Amino acid sequence: MTLEELFDICQNLELRQAKLYASFALHLGDYDERIARFWERMSTEEWQHYILVDFGRAICIETFGKDTVISETDTDETTSPIVAFPPISIQDITDALDAHESKVESGRISLDEAFEIAIEIEGSESDTIYLYLLSIMRQAIQASDQPYLMSRIVQVEKDMVSHVDGLVQATLKFSKDPSLNRKAHRLKEEHI
Repeated sequence: MTLEELFDICQNLELRQAKLYASFALHLGDYDERIARFWERMSTEEWQHYILVDFGRAICIETFGKDTVISETDTDETTSPIVAFPPISIQDITDALDAHESKVESGRISLDEAFEIAIEIEGSESDTIYLYLLSIMRQAIQASDQPYLMSRIVQVEKDMVSHVDGLVQATLKFSKDPSLNRKAHRLKEEHI
């Protein structure tokens, strides 16, 4: 897979997640206005991730080239400046999103199911792809001698923790399901 292909995949995942959260706002907003606003905010944050991926694409392609091959095994740094891609299945990620989208499209989704889907998404390997691309963006910023851009990446990392924290807080506030609340707590622990 090339660097450009990986950025395309990540942008597609972020877009699909943004749309899914927007659907939650539409389908579940009649529970409570606060719930509608929460899902709208989650969707907006995913759109921001989408935009950041596009920013990262520009700097990484300028620095490394769009056809740079992303290796799935560690390579000698003299042959590739980019660290190996983590051992995850992109197909599994897209299959899970397909299933979530089908469930939402059916129109039969409860608030707890929406929280469960969101917790699964935010704890999934799609987050690993996003974090991997952030590490490549860091490398590109350092290699291009544009350190002033690093603060943008640092802010994104803080925003990711805040994004997950918002999901956890909303789950604990609006769900009375103890197993779902435990999943929310585990998600938070994974993102600290």
